[in-house]
Amino acid sequence: MTIAIESRGYANPELLISTGWLESHLHDPDIRIVDTDLPGEYPRTHIPSAVPVQDHYYKQSNNVHIQDPVEFEQTMSSLGISDSTLVVPYDSSGGLYATRLGWSLHYYGHGRVGVLDGGFPKWFSEGRPLSRENTVMPTGSFTSRRNPLVFASRDDVRIALDDPDTILLDVRASDEWSGENRRDCMRGGRIPGAVHLEWKNFVTEGEVSVFKPADELIDILTENGVTRDKRVITY
Repeated sequence: MTIAIESRGYANPELLISTGWLESHLHDPDIRIVDTDLPGEYPRTHIPSAVPVQDHYYKQSNNVHIQDPVEFEQTMSSLGISDSTLVVPYDSSGGLYATRLGWSLHYYGHGRVGVLDGGFPKWFSEGRPLSRENTVMPTGSFTSRRNPLVFASRDDVRIALDDPDTILLDVRASDEWSGENRRDCMRGGRIPGAVHLEWKNFVTEGEVSVFKPADELIDILTENGVTRDKRVITY
């Protein structure tokens, strides 16, 4: 049985949205539900009124950096997202892609984001409404306001290499950490001195994955030297 969000001890429980709450707000005009799975999966079935993304990496055309402010504004506006919109992204991959959109929105100054707890698998397993209709929303009016506090530049990382008060946390898969899987990069491997904790360590196992309770997350991080007194840079 899944522990309720409010009972997991999170400092910011509003960063997650429960399936029950979302079902009762499916057609709220101030909410935009975003399906962040691969585009080909959207036509099969999805949450009613959800809009699909064309590319869940939100990268520029050169496929290197996150979209610039203008391009990101256009992408979000095309999804019907405005500055006042509560965005609820979901996926079928344990939050891997939904949280990516969540971070991107926070980076561009949009804090009204709540990832759907358990994503589509939890929604489906609970027998909640489904749709195969293509949702078309009026174009939104999104304004990008870059927030440097949630971003670490290359220079920041270089400085962190010699900073005992900073932890570099590598959350990629093991074959990426080892360098076996280069993911189309020129070189494989990891940043020297980084701690490796694949992102899957932070969610529960099974067909329906949710984020583990706060005390479990703290234990996992502390055991690997990622403590509250450190600045943490993830990648």
